[in-house]
Amino acid sequence: MKFLKKTIEYSFYVFVFLFPWQTKLILRPADTNFNEISLYVSHLLLLLILIIFFIYQLKRSEKGGTISWLWWALAGLEIAVLISFFVAPDKVLAFYHYLLFLMGVGVFYLLREGTESFGYENKCLDQIKIIYVFLASLFFQAVLGIYQFLSQSSFVSKYLGLAAHDPETLGTAVVETASGRWLRVYGGMDHPNIFGGVLAIALILAAYLLAKKKIIRTKQKIGESIFLFIFYFVALFALFFTFSRTAWIAYAVSLAVLLISLIRQKDRWVIGRYLALIFFSGVMIFIIAYPYQSLLQVRLQGETRLEQKSTSERLDYLGQAEDLIKSHYLTGVGVGNYSLFLRQADNYKKAVWDYQPVHNFFLLLWAEAGVFALFFFGAFLIMMVKKNRRAVYSGAILAALVVIMLLDHWLLSLPFGLLFLFLILGLI
Repeated sequence: MKFLKKTIEYSFYVFVFLFPWQTKLILRPADTNFNEISLYVSHLLLLLILIIFFIYQLKRSEKGGTISWLWWALAGLEIAVLISFFVAPDKVLAFYHYLLFLMGVGVFYLLREGTESFGYENKCLDQIKIIYVFLASLFFQAVLGIYQFLSQSSFVSKYLGLAAHDPETLGTAVVETASGRWLRVYGGMDHPNIFGGVLAIALILAAYLLAKKKIIRTKQKIGESIFLFIFYFVALFALFFTFSRTAWIAYAVSLAVLLISLIRQKDRWVIGRYLALIFFSGVMIFIIAYPYQSLLQVRLQGETRLEQKSTSERLDYLGQAEDLIKSHYLTGVGVGNYSLFLRQADNYKKAVWDYQPVHNFFLLLWAEAGVFALFFFGAFLIMMVKKNRRAVYSGAILAALVVIMLLDHWLLSLPFGLLFLFLILGLI
């Protein structure tokens, strides 16, 4: 049992570190990432960990107990997703996304059960260690993102899953000003909005860990504090350079929610440290934003050609989702099949990149898996809010996730997003 526990623990830390890097083997190429089927290195490791963990669970002496409504909600969601598979035009793609959903639930189960002690037995996973490993992996991505912006280029690495991003190439995410096209940073991810959303959540976790540290006496605590401090401000710079408005809003909202949570704890020392961190964050953002105020102005005002095009497209996507939901409100068009269905229904009249998922997680879930999937996922989220063993930062993380889900689709439409969603929910 001890060997199994250690194997699960350290293997999962490795998975968390590798997870943000998109090293993959493309099994079925496609014109867009939404229709691609790939095998990720981190997914193979996760599958192995889940198998070992289930064996470990079977060997535990503690059995029985009632099943919480949280798991019934997830079971209902799983059934709704499975039913959508049978109506999908591309069943191979639907099955791939269904397997990703099951792996996501597996991650959530592993974190829920693995971070809980049973009787005299110590817990299998350490929640804080997982967060530190996650932040360590993102630190390298944040440094990479800053390099991408300052050099206005990115290098290619098939082993790290890094693609080339040239600001002069159409399709690359940029900020367009009178001075030219400026590359928005991708880090090692598929889009700046994804990178920005992940950084926003990571910054909240780092801010909480920094604020709650009181007496620092050991070398380990000193090292942790130095790492958190460096990570926080490096990640903050990288977040700014993503120029992701959704990520900025998620970060700002979650900061406010975390402040409310800390005030409810009535610990003046922690509140004081947190307010100081917010103050210095504002100062650092001003320092980094001042030289690039023209880019910031473009993103905030949204009056340039590309910004207006982006807004117009998002409104069009909402209209497409509305029409699709009206005609397939019960079962949806099949998990993972949204953009493919739109393209086939339109008889391939537009360029492939014109068929994008609606930028709203909830509408996309409804359109792909039907109204019951939306109902059960909503019930699942409500139960996550009400569950007893929540960390202090849980409300802030949930707030950030909801903002991202309301304004973007990557938490559902891409393999990384779905697993990331369940990973973060498992940590709270």
